[in-house]
Amino acid sequence: MNLEVKREKQLVAKYASSLIKDGEVVGLGSGTTAAMFVRELAKRIESEGLKVVVIPSSIPIKLLALSLKMSVSSLDEHPVVDVDVDGADEVDRKLNLLKGGSYGAFTNEKVLAASSKRFIVIIDHTKLVKTLHTKFPIPVEVLREARELVFRRISKIGGEARLRVYRVNGEEIPLMTERGNFIVEVRFRRVDRSFKEIDQELKEIPGVVETGLFLDVTDTVCVGFGEKVEVFNRGEEIPERLIGVA
Repeated sequence: MNLEVKREKQLVAKYASSLIKDGEVVGLGSGTTAAMFVRELAKRIESEGLKVVVIPSSIPIKLLALSLKMSVSSLDEHPVVDVDVDGADEVDRKLNLLKGGSYGAFTNEKVLAASSKRFIVIIDHTKLVKTLHTKFPIPVEVLREARELVFRRISKIGGEARLRVYRVNGEEIPLMTERGNFIVEVRFRRVDRSFKEIDQELKEIPGVVETGLFLDVTDTVCVGFGEKVEVFNRGEEIPERLIGVA
């Protein structure tokens, strides 16, 4: 992570933390930018006496929140969340997202976002793309026993699938989600239909739990550009001139 990107992440994390109000239930996304938001929110809690309850989307974020003495709860206790703040791997002009590029907590993140009154996405400027699936494959959470079936069905709809793995002592080990499922990375060499259609086709495959496509769910995107934050709300489009800026 270069210094400019890190600075932008910190900037949007601090900005998003300023939007949180006393007494709110706050969803915590996962990933590096979301973790920065957690730390910025913790600063406000300590310095201002802000009282909030947080709902983490993953075990690492839960452990971070606990280490910062936050009041941690769950959707069982707070089924409706006031505001959820998360990062993204790609964001298109209409505020659609691709998530789940590394850790793979996107199923938890999607449930949390859908349970929230307001879903805020915080990113640095490099995450903006003209169309989704430009830089990253589409991650799909898959039941372990359905792996071969899912691979065959993905091939039939024009995709190429592979397991997400990590290396231990030179051996490739499948990366498992917190639910004990595989993450399958899907690439389409040619996208000749909408991502809504692709999302639906993937979800119709038996054994698919969820995808990393977050379509028509975002309320606000906060983008770090150098030393400033650009904010875009639902119904607005991100100007094309801002996409691909070096």
